[in-house]
Formats: sequence, C-alpha cells, structure tokens
Amino acid sequence: MNKFFEFYYSSVGKKQIVAATGLFLILFVIAHLAGNLFIYGGPSVFNGYAEKLAHLRPGLYLLEFGLLLIFLIHLFVTAQLVWENWQARPQRYATYKPSEERSLSAKLMSYTGTLIFAFVVWHILDFTFADHVGPRSILSDGLSYGLYGIVINSFSNPTHSALYILAMIAVGMHLSHGIQSFFQTFGVNHPRYTIAIRKTSNFLGTLIAIGYSTIPIYVLINNFRG
Repeated sequence: MNKFFEFYYSSVGKKQIVAATGLFLILFVIAHLAGNLFIYGGPSVFNGYAEKLAHLRPGLYLLEFGLLLIFLIHLFVTAQLVWENWQARPQRYATYKPSEERSLSAKLMSYTGTLIFAFVVWHILDFTFADHVGPRSILSDGLSYGLYGIVINSFSNPTHSALYILAMIAVGMHLSHGIQSFFQTFGVNHPRYTIAIRKTSNFLGTLIAIGYSTIPIYVLINNFRG
C-alpha cells in the first residue's frame, strides 16, 4: 500500500495514471464511433444496434460504471497535475521557457479537455437520457423512429450540429496529443519512433474527428436536398 501511495503522489505516477486511463477512453471513443456509423444503414439498422446494446443490461451497467470511473480518475488526476504545474510555475519559468515546437494540440490540451467534459455532460443528457419514443423521435412523416429519429431531429438544427462538430474537433485534437503523450510517458521516446508516432496520432485524431462529424453533416445535407 505504501508503494502505491509513493507511486500515486509522484509526478511520474500521476502521468502514467492519466496516460493509462486516457488509453481506455480512446478505445471507447473508437468503439463508440463504430457504433454511431450504423446510422448510415437507416433506422432499422441503427435502432437494431441500440436495442442489442440495451439487451446487454444489466451487465452493461457494470461496463458503464467502469467507464465512468475511468473518466473521473482521468479527470481528477489530470486536474491534480495541472494544479501542481501551476504551483511550480514561478520556479519553473525562472529557468525554463516553453518550447515553440509544441504542437497546437499540446498547447490547447486544458481547453479541449474542458470542452470535452462539457460535451460529455451535454451529450448524455441530449441522447442517452432522452425519451426514445417522445416528440423528438418523430420525423416529418409523423412516425416515431426511436433513437434514430432523435439523432436526425437533433442534427437537423444547424446550431446543434455546429456545436457537435466543434466538440469533435476538440476530441480529435485532444486524442492526437494524448496518444503521443501515452508513448512518451511510458518511455517510448526514441528519434526513430517519435516522428512515426506523431504522424500516426495526428492521423487517428483527425480520422476520429472527421468520422464523428460526418454524421451531422450528412443529416444537414439531406435536409438541404429535401
């Protein structure tokens, strides 16, 4: 137990916790994107996917609780690191100047992280806890299309779609730097691999942001054509 507390209270220990929990969250984001893309199959395919997930309960509650716990640990330990860095700032700046080579994603990590936290709360209230057979699920033909209808109606609002896309850009940037930080934190920081890791992480971050953003764009384009 003492070794655990020594590990936790060290800066390296906290960074490794943030990196490890971040990796789990990245895997969830990728899996969640794969599920969201079922919307291109139409209401029966997308709602069928949602119903299969619902049938996994109550076991799914354990997975959701574990994911929430990982998210909160990631958030809490990150906040501790930010606080510790802020406290050490006067001494650090006396001998150190931030590198101009830091990427934009790295410079904006605290901002994108805050935006993502706000988005997660909004997203859960907006979709997860929404009434799947209520007025928001009804499309122009007067029929209820369940969760599919809620998604279509939500993204038919340009403001709603714009906020979602903004959040997805933040997710992509955050993950891009997060993947790089994971390897660096665990010692994979060799010139032979650093460039490849940076390019791969940037590609994945961009791909994830685009993948999620295609959904509201698809809805808006279809509404415009209609």
